[in-house]
Amino acid sequence: MDVEYEPEREAFAAMKLAAEADGAERQRWINAALAWIELTRLRASVRRERGATEEAI
Repeated sequence: MDVEYEPEREAFAAMKLAAEADGAERQRWINAALAWIELTRLRASVRRERGATEEAI
């Protein structure tokens, strides 16, 4: 799967935008950053599982 974005970079960008925002907009950017961070964790988990599966073969 070719992915044109890097979740860690997107999370960092969202946090920068959150720092510049106020109120509800700030909270939305924080939530967006948390979602990107979760995607980063999920991708790492999948990579670990694939590595373990490939080693078993």
